[in-house]
Amino acid sequence: MLHYKFQLVDRPIGAFSGPAIMGAGGKCTVTAAGDPAKATLYNEDGTALSNPISLTRGSGEFWGANTLTAVDLFILTGEGFSVQLWSVGADEVNEIAVDRGNRSQMLILPISIDDQVSDNTEVDTGMDDITGMIFLPWPHLKVHTADATETLDVGTGEVVPADGGDADGLMSAVSLTNTGLVADVDGALITAITNYIAAGDSLTFTFSAGADTGEAYAFLPYLLMTTGTPTLD
Repeated sequence: MLHYKFQLVDRPIGAFSGPAIMGAGGKCTVTAAGDPAKATLYNEDGTALSNPISLTRGSGEFWGANTLTAVDLFILTGEGFSVQLWSVGADEVNEIAVDRGNRSQMLILPISIDDQVSDNTEVDTGMDDITGMIFLPWPHLKVHTADATETLDVGTGEVVPADGGDADGLMSAVSLTNTGLVADVDGALITAITNYIAAGDSLTFTFSAGADTGEAYAFLPYLLMTTGTPTLD
């Protein structure tokens, strides 16, 4: 199997890497490079891992099949910062810089019909929004693989039984007919004059009934309003 490992670090200081970010929490969704579908991951003993993986003191480690020669990483730190690393090769030394002074962030969610369990059913991405993230208007969807006449919703899933979530709250009925960027996709939680304050809900997607080929990347802009020092593991 092929081995992958990365460590989050603060933005570089001059010609030197910044210090390692050792804060608690955070997750990373792993896909094969250029493919929005989640990759199958293992630990060093060959036991299957969940995807997204959980970060430990700002670090992630996993193994993949020998055919998994490069991966894309979609990371959301425990503090709420979002960072991506594309086309990562196995056995590379990957220090991923995070600019923790930048409160303007973009969360990217890879979405694939391959991760759907049953037709027209809300799917938990495994990533949760974080209290202090304020989602902004004008998210976009980049359709990677078209699915003619079908649509996609992106929203929040039920965490507290009483709230029920909003399955199309972030993006509503976005057409998958053509590849490329799709605009004007705001859901009920965010409009041209309204933002959405995250509440620690799971992030979800739902394909319309009959979808069978759709794949996309959801681009969700947000401001990060948290303050303070991260807690160590």
